[in-house]
Amino acid sequence: YVTVLSNSQGQVLAVSDGRSKASFNACFEQLPSYKKSKTKTICMDMSPAYISAAKAAFPDAEKRIAFDHFHIAKLLTEAVNAIRKDEIYRLSPSMRQEAHRTRFFWLKQRHNLPAHSQERLNKLVPSLMDTALAWYFKEQARDIWYGNCVRGTKQRWLEWIALVKASNIKALISVAETVESKLWGILNAMRFGVSNGLAEAINSQIRLLRVKAMGYRNTERFKRAILFHFGKLDMRFHH
Repeated sequence: YVTVLSNSQGQVLAVSDGRSKASFNACFEQLPSYKKSKTKTICMDMSPAYISAAKAAFPDAEKRIAFDHFHIAKLLTEAVNAIRKDEIYRLSPSMRQEAHRTRFFWLKQRHNLPAHSQERLNKLVPSLMDTALAWYFKEQARDIWYGNCVRGTKQRWLEWIALVKASNIKALISVAETVESKLWGILNAMRFGVSNGLAEAINSQIRLLRVKAMGYRNTERFKRAILFHFGKLDMRFHH
């Protein structure tokens, strides 16, 4: 593993070994002091190591750290899938087959589901009540995140957390507890309007780069390749 630090323009600024607190520090130390002072927000996943490192680097880190919506959406999608898998075994063989065929429908946004797919899910709702409820909460969370107004968002999240906890669905409650403990960073992401979209795109391109190269002899060569291809270096010749 390597830790990659990039900016809001999709430029890789630094690369370090591993994915620990020391990895974050090593990336941060590579930045010029003027870039450090101009840092407004740090968008990341919910890695405890990175959070700890960011807090050590910035005294007011809890006002700057933003948790990417992709990771919250992933947790919710995984919860819906786990609940569906658990419920499916309680169905009759004929219903179980239909529930299996529609398994990917539950993972999609409702806006991306054609009418005939929605109808098939609606028929399964009486038999998959927990799955349907989990899917509803997943969509509610998306609505909160992409709402037009940031004001009042904290209260909406708190209401969402309370309702999820009242559902008594363990897999979903686990996600709600994560959201509750990391709500400060979620609200920062919404306030700053940031995400890890470009960073995730860079990660995908880095994986493709490694495949095309059929691997690298050592980590140093791999890191240099990342900076060469994605560092947007000025390659012009200067006298």
